[in-house]
Amino acid sequence: FKVYGSVFKVSSRYQFLNPLGKGSYGVVCAAKDRETGQCVAIKKVTPMAKRTVDAKHTLREVLLLQHLGKHPNVISIHNLSANVKDDELYIVMDLMDTDMHRVIQSSQPLSDAHAKYFLHQLLRGVKYLHDNGVLHRDLKPGNLLLSKTCQLKIADFGLARKIPRGAADRPPMTEHVVTRWYRAPELMLQPDGLYDQSVDMWSVGCIFAEILGRKALFPGKNFLHQLTLIFDVIGAPAAGATTKIQSSQAQRFLQSLGKKPKVPFRSIFPSASESAMDLLDRMLEFDPAKRISAQDALAHPYMQEMERKHRHRSGGVEPPPPMRADFSFDLKNLTKMDLRALIVKEV
Repeated sequence: FKVYGSVFKVSSRYQFLNPLGKGSYGVVCAAKDRETGQCVAIKKVTPMAKRTVDAKHTLREVLLLQHLGKHPNVISIHNLSANVKDDELYIVMDLMDTDMHRVIQSSQPLSDAHAKYFLHQLLRGVKYLHDNGVLHRDLKPGNLLLSKTCQLKIADFGLARKIPRGAADRPPMTEHVVTRWYRAPELMLQPDGLYDQSVDMWSVGCIFAEILGRKALFPGKNFLHQLTLIFDVIGAPAAGATTKIQSSQAQRFLQSLGKKPKVPFRSIFPSASESAMDLLDRMLEFDPAKRISAQDALAHPYMQEMERKHRHRSGGVEPPPPMRADFSFDLKNLTKMDLRALIVKEV
Protein backbone atom coordinates (compact mmCIF):
# COMPACT_ATOMS: atom_id res chain seq x y z
CA PHE A 1 0.00 0.00 0.00
CA LYS A 2 0.98 3.65 -0.49
CA VAL A 3 1.25 6.36 2.20
CA TYR A 4 1.92 9.95 1.06
CA GLY A 5 3.13 8.48 -2.25
CA SER A 6 5.60 6.18 -0.49
CA VAL A 7 5.14 2.44 -1.09
CA PHE A 8 5.11 0.34 2.10
CA LYS A 9 6.47 -3.15 1.30
CA VAL A 10 5.32 -4.96 4.43
CA SER A 11 3.73 -8.32 5.25
CA SER A 12 0.13 -8.83 4.09
CA ARG A 13 -0.77 -9.34 7.78
CA TYR A 14 -0.86 -5.51 8.03
CA GLN A 15 -3.95 -3.81 6.64
CA PHE A 16 -3.51 -0.06 5.99
CA LEU A 17 -5.86 2.19 7.97
CA ASN A 18 -4.69 5.81 7.60
CA PRO A 19 -1.59 8.00 7.32
CA LEU A 20 -0.27 9.48 10.60
CA GLY A 21 2.52 11.80 9.51
CA LYS A 22 5.80 12.29 7.73
CA GLY A 23 9.02 14.12 8.45
CA SER A 24 12.79 13.86 8.27
CA TYR A 25 12.51 10.55 10.19
CA GLY A 26 10.33 8.92 7.51
CA VAL A 27 6.63 8.16 6.99
CA VAL A 28 4.22 6.73 9.61
CA CYS A 29 0.82 5.12 9.13
CA ALA A 30 -1.77 3.27 11.21
CA ALA A 31 -2.51 -0.34 10.27
CA LYS A 32 -4.41 -3.33 11.60
CA ASP A 33 -2.50 -6.50 12.40
CA ARG A 34 -4.75 -9.22 10.96
CA GLU A 35 -3.06 -11.90 13.09
CA THR A 36 -3.61 -10.24 16.49
CA GLY A 37 -6.50 -7.88 15.66
CA GLN A 38 -4.43 -5.05 17.18
CA CYS A 39 -4.02 -1.63 15.61
CA VAL A 40 -0.36 -0.62 15.24
CA ALA A 41 1.79 2.22 13.92
CA ILE A 42 4.26 1.41 11.12
CA LYS A 43 7.23 3.73 10.62
CA LYS A 44 9.12 3.48 7.32
CA VAL A 45 12.71 4.75 7.48
CA THR A 46 14.45 5.16 4.13
CA PRO A 47 17.33 5.28 3.50
CA MET A 48 18.29 3.37 6.65
CA ALA A 49 21.40 5.53 7.05
CA LYS A 50 20.89 8.91 5.34
CA ARG A 51 23.52 10.56 7.56
CA THR A 52 25.65 9.13 10.38
CA VAL A 53 23.58 11.02 12.98
CA ASP A 54 20.29 9.66 11.52
CA ALA A 55 21.65 6.11 11.44
CA LYS A 56 22.73 6.36 15.10
CA HIS A 57 19.28 7.74 15.97
CA THR A 58 17.57 4.77 14.28
CA LEU A 59 19.96 2.16 15.70
CA ARG A 60 19.61 3.54 19.24
CA GLU A 61 15.83 3.56 19.04
CA VAL A 62 15.65 0.00 17.68
CA LEU A 63 18.20 -1.38 20.17
CA LEU A 64 16.77 0.41 23.20
CA LEU A 65 13.15 -0.44 22.52
CA GLN A 66 14.06 -4.09 22.04
CA HIS A 67 16.35 -3.98 25.09
CA LEU A 68 13.63 -2.43 27.28
CA GLY A 69 10.99 -4.97 26.36
CA LYS A 70 7.43 -4.27 27.46
CA HIS A 71 6.57 -1.68 30.09
CA PRO A 72 3.09 -0.10 30.23
CA ASN A 73 4.62 3.41 30.10
CA VAL A 74 7.26 2.88 27.39
CA ILE A 75 6.44 2.51 23.69
CA SER A 76 6.98 -1.08 22.44
CA ILE A 77 8.28 -2.50 19.17
CA HIS A 78 6.01 -5.28 17.86
CA ASN A 79 7.97 -6.15 14.74
CA LEU A 80 10.95 -5.12 12.62
CA SER A 81 11.53 -5.79 8.94
CA ALA A 82 13.95 -4.54 6.31
CA ASN A 83 13.94 -4.41 2.54
CA VAL A 84 17.72 -4.38 2.14
CA LYS A 85 17.65 -4.10 -1.68
CA ASP A 86 15.60 -0.88 -1.53
CA ASP A 87 17.28 0.36 1.69
CA GLU A 88 14.03 0.46 3.70
CA LEU A 89 13.43 -0.25 7.39
CA TYR A 90 9.94 -0.83 8.84
CA ILE A 91 9.34 -0.47 12.58
CA VAL A 92 5.96 -1.71 13.88
CA MET A 93 5.06 -0.08 17.21
CA ASP A 94 2.17 0.60 19.59
CA LEU A 95 -0.47 2.85 18.04
CA MET A 96 -1.46 5.76 20.29
CA ASP A 97 -4.17 8.41 19.79
CA THR A 98 -2.40 11.70 20.54
CA ASP A 99 0.48 13.22 22.51
CA MET A 100 0.83 15.39 25.60
CA HIS A 101 1.74 18.50 23.58
CA ARG A 102 -1.57 18.37 21.70
CA VAL A 103 -3.53 17.76 24.91
CA ILE A 104 -1.85 20.71 26.66
CA GLN A 105 -2.58 22.97 23.65
CA SER A 106 -6.21 21.79 23.42
CA SER A 107 -9.28 23.23 25.17
CA GLN A 108 -9.77 19.93 27.07
CA PRO A 109 -9.95 20.83 30.79
CA LEU A 110 -7.17 19.21 32.85
CA SER A 111 -7.90 18.64 36.54
CA ASP A 112 -5.44 17.90 39.35
CA ALA A 113 -6.49 14.24 38.94
CA HIS A 114 -5.36 14.36 35.28
CA ALA A 115 -2.03 15.96 36.27
CA LYS A 116 -1.46 13.27 38.92
CA TYR A 117 -2.39 10.43 36.57
CA PHE A 118 -0.11 11.68 33.77
CA LEU A 119 2.80 12.47 36.09
CA HIS A 120 2.55 9.10 37.84
CA GLN A 121 2.79 7.23 34.53
CA LEU A 122 5.65 9.45 33.34
CA LEU A 123 7.57 8.83 36.58
CA ARG A 124 6.97 5.07 36.41
CA GLY A 125 8.30 5.00 32.83
CA VAL A 126 11.31 7.18 33.71
CA LYS A 127 12.09 5.06 36.80
CA TYR A 128 12.05 1.93 34.60
CA LEU A 129 14.47 3.59 32.14
CA HIS A 130 16.81 4.79 34.91
CA ASP A 131 16.71 1.44 36.75
CA ASN A 132 17.94 -0.12 33.51
CA GLY A 133 20.70 2.42 32.90
CA VAL A 134 18.92 4.37 30.15
CA LEU A 135 18.92 8.17 29.95
CA HIS A 136 16.18 9.38 27.60
CA ARG A 137 17.74 12.87 27.10
CA ASP A 138 14.83 14.27 25.09
CA LEU A 139 11.77 14.17 27.34
CA LYS A 140 9.17 16.72 26.23
CA PRO A 141 5.35 16.75 25.84
CA GLY A 142 5.54 15.78 22.13
CA ASN A 143 7.43 12.58 23.04
CA LEU A 144 4.77 11.43 25.52
CA LEU A 145 2.12 9.52 23.58
CA LEU A 146 -1.40 9.13 24.97
CA SER A 147 -4.36 6.84 24.35
CA LYS A 148 -8.04 7.80 24.59
CA THR A 149 -8.06 6.19 28.05
CA CYS A 150 -5.19 8.53 29.13
CA GLN A 151 -2.53 5.79 29.12
CA LEU A 152 0.88 7.45 28.68
CA LYS A 153 3.89 5.95 26.89
CA ILE A 154 7.35 7.50 26.56
CA ALA A 155 8.51 7.50 22.91
CA ASP A 156 11.35 8.71 20.65
CA PHE A 157 14.53 7.11 21.97
CA GLY A 158 16.75 8.43 19.18
CA LEU A 159 18.83 10.58 21.57
CA ALA A 160 18.76 8.13 24.50
CA ARG A 161 21.92 6.60 25.96
CA LYS A 162 22.68 3.39 27.81
CA ILE A 163 25.11 4.00 30.67
CA PRO A 164 26.44 1.64 33.35
CA ARG A 165 24.51 1.67 36.64
CA GLY A 166 25.67 4.51 38.89
CA ALA A 167 27.85 6.04 36.16
CA ALA A 168 27.60 9.44 34.55
CA ASP A 169 27.52 10.24 30.84
CA ARG A 170 29.77 12.55 28.85
CA PRO A 171 27.83 13.68 25.79
CA PRO A 172 29.51 13.87 22.38
CA MET A 173 30.12 17.58 21.75
CA THR A 174 28.48 17.43 18.34
CA GLU A 175 25.23 15.98 19.60
CA HIS A 176 22.06 17.90 20.36
CA VAL A 177 20.54 16.74 23.66
CA VAL A 178 17.09 17.70 24.95
CA THR A 179 14.91 20.30 23.27
CA ARG A 180 15.97 23.65 24.77
CA TRP A 181 12.83 24.41 26.80
CA TYR A 182 13.22 21.15 28.75
CA ARG A 183 17.03 21.23 29.07
CA ALA A 184 18.60 21.12 32.53
CA PRO A 185 20.74 24.19 33.35
CA GLU A 186 23.93 22.10 33.79
CA LEU A 187 23.70 20.98 30.14
CA MET A 188 23.87 24.62 29.05
CA LEU A 189 26.39 25.86 31.62
CA GLN A 190 28.77 22.94 31.07
CA PRO A 191 27.78 21.20 27.81
CA ASP A 192 30.87 18.94 27.80
CA GLY A 193 30.54 17.97 31.47
CA LEU A 194 29.39 14.72 33.01
CA TYR A 195 25.71 14.26 33.73
CA ASP A 196 23.34 11.54 34.89
CA GLN A 197 19.65 10.68 35.32
CA SER A 198 18.98 14.05 36.97
CA VAL A 199 18.84 15.72 33.52
CA ASP A 200 15.71 13.68 32.74
CA MET A 201 14.17 14.69 36.06
CA TRP A 202 14.58 18.40 35.20
CA SER A 203 12.67 17.70 31.97
CA VAL A 204 9.95 15.87 33.95
CA GLY A 205 9.61 18.97 36.17
CA CYS A 206 9.22 21.23 33.11
CA ILE A 207 6.56 18.88 31.67
CA PHE A 208 4.68 18.76 35.01
CA ALA A 209 4.70 22.59 35.15
CA GLU A 210 3.39 22.72 31.57
CA ILE A 211 0.52 20.34 32.41
CA LEU A 212 -0.39 22.55 35.39
CA GLY A 213 -0.07 25.89 33.58
CA ARG A 214 -1.04 24.86 29.99
CA LYS A 215 2.07 26.60 28.63
CA ALA A 216 5.84 26.05 28.69
CA LEU A 217 7.46 27.30 31.90
CA PHE A 218 10.80 28.23 30.29
CA PRO A 219 10.21 28.95 26.55
CA GLY A 220 13.71 30.28 25.81
CA LYS A 221 14.46 31.82 22.39
CA ASN A 222 18.15 30.92 22.67
CA PHE A 223 20.35 29.32 25.27
CA LEU A 224 21.16 32.58 27.14
CA HIS A 225 17.46 33.56 27.20
CA GLN A 226 16.71 30.00 28.39
CA LEU A 227 19.05 30.34 31.37
CA THR A 228 17.69 33.82 32.17
CA LEU A 229 14.10 32.49 32.25
CA ILE A 230 15.16 29.62 34.52
CA PHE A 231 16.97 31.82 37.06
CA ASP A 232 14.16 34.41 36.97
CA VAL A 233 12.01 31.66 38.55
CA ILE A 234 14.34 29.45 40.61
CA GLY A 235 16.54 32.35 41.74
CA ALA A 236 20.33 32.57 41.72
CA PRO A 237 21.93 29.29 42.84
CA ALA A 238 23.64 29.08 46.23
CA ALA A 239 27.42 29.56 46.02
CA GLY A 240 28.14 25.93 46.93
CA ALA A 241 25.96 24.61 44.10
CA THR A 242 28.13 26.13 41.35
CA THR A 243 31.53 24.74 42.35
CA LYS A 244 31.34 21.84 39.85
CA ILE A 245 30.89 24.24 36.91
CA GLN A 246 34.39 24.76 35.52
CA SER A 247 33.63 27.09 32.61
CA SER A 248 34.85 30.60 33.51
CA GLN A 249 32.25 32.07 31.12
CA ALA A 250 29.45 30.18 32.92
CA GLN A 251 30.81 31.26 36.32
CA ARG A 252 30.81 34.92 35.19
CA PHE A 253 27.19 34.55 34.05
CA LEU A 254 26.17 33.04 37.40
CA GLN A 255 27.95 35.82 39.32
CA SER A 256 26.12 38.42 37.22
CA LEU A 257 22.82 37.13 38.65
CA GLY A 258 23.68 38.62 42.05
CA LYS A 259 21.17 37.65 44.73
CA LYS A 260 18.23 37.09 42.39
CA PRO A 261 15.38 35.81 44.61
CA LYS A 262 13.37 32.64 43.99
CA VAL A 263 9.76 33.08 42.81
CA PRO A 264 7.40 30.81 44.79
CA PHE A 265 5.71 28.31 42.44
CA ARG A 266 2.51 29.04 44.37
CA SER A 267 2.39 32.49 42.68
CA ILE A 268 2.75 30.90 39.20
CA PHE A 269 0.26 28.06 39.84
CA PRO A 270 -2.19 29.52 42.41
CA SER A 271 -4.73 26.69 42.11
CA ALA A 272 -2.22 23.83 42.57
CA SER A 273 -1.84 22.04 45.91
CA GLU A 274 1.05 22.61 48.33
CA SER A 275 2.06 19.01 47.77
CA ALA A 276 2.24 19.48 43.97
CA MET A 277 4.34 22.65 44.41
CA ASP A 278 6.74 20.90 46.79
CA LEU A 279 7.32 18.08 44.29
CA LEU A 280 7.81 20.58 41.43
CA ASP A 281 10.31 22.46 43.60
CA ARG A 282 12.32 19.27 44.12
CA MET A 283 12.32 18.46 40.40
CA LEU A 284 13.41 21.95 39.35
CA GLU A 285 16.34 22.01 41.78
CA PHE A 286 19.45 23.68 40.31
CA ASP A 287 21.93 21.28 41.92
CA PRO A 288 21.72 17.92 40.06
CA ALA A 289 22.96 16.08 43.18
CA LYS A 290 19.97 17.39 45.16
CA ARG A 291 17.36 17.03 42.40
CA ILE A 292 14.74 14.40 43.26
CA SER A 293 15.01 10.98 41.55
CA ALA A 294 12.10 9.23 39.82
CA GLN A 295 12.00 6.66 42.63
CA ASP A 296 11.83 9.33 45.36
CA ALA A 297 9.28 11.35 43.36
CA LEU A 298 6.98 8.29 43.30
CA ALA A 299 7.27 8.12 47.11
CA HIS A 300 6.43 11.85 47.48
CA PRO A 301 3.10 12.64 49.26
CA TYR A 302 1.66 14.06 45.99
CA MET A 303 2.07 10.62 44.37
CA GLN A 304 1.21 8.41 47.36
CA GLU A 305 -2.41 7.72 46.43
CA MET A 306 -1.50 6.94 42.79
CA GLU A 307 1.28 4.58 43.94
CA ARG A 308 -1.05 2.80 46.36
CA LYS A 309 -3.61 2.24 43.57
CA HIS A 310 -0.86 1.09 41.20
CA ARG A 311 0.49 -1.47 43.69
CA HIS A 312 -3.02 -2.74 44.32
CA ARG A 313 -3.68 -3.17 40.55
CA SER A 314 -0.30 -4.69 39.71
CA GLY A 315 0.00 -6.79 42.87
CA GLY A 316 3.42 -5.17 43.34
CA VAL A 317 4.78 -7.04 40.29
CA GLU A 318 7.18 -5.00 38.15
CA PRO A 319 7.89 -5.76 34.45
CA PRO A 320 10.72 -8.29 33.95
CA PRO A 321 14.26 -6.93 33.51
CA PRO A 322 15.08 -6.21 29.87
CA MET A 323 17.27 -8.30 27.61
CA ARG A 324 20.94 -7.39 27.18
CA ALA A 325 22.02 -5.41 24.13
CA ASP A 326 25.32 -4.11 22.78
CA PHE A 327 25.50 -0.31 22.79
CA SER A 328 29.25 -0.04 22.14
CA PHE A 329 28.51 1.55 18.73
CA ASP A 330 27.83 4.80 20.62
CA LEU A 331 31.49 4.94 21.67
CA LYS A 332 32.98 4.10 18.27
CA ASN A 333 33.64 6.18 15.17
CA LEU A 334 31.51 4.16 12.77
CA THR A 335 30.71 5.04 9.17
CA LYS A 336 27.17 5.26 7.77
CA MET A 337 27.62 1.86 6.14
CA ASP A 338 28.85 0.28 9.41
CA LEU A 339 25.75 1.63 11.17
CA ARG A 340 23.48 0.45 8.35
CA ALA A 341 24.96 -3.06 8.66
CA LEU A 342 24.25 -3.00 12.43
CA ILE A 343 20.62 -1.95 11.77
CA VAL A 344 20.16 -4.82 9.29
CA LYS A 345 21.79 -7.24 11.76
CA GLU A 346 19.36 -6.10 14.47
CA VAL A 347 16.39 -6.80 12.17
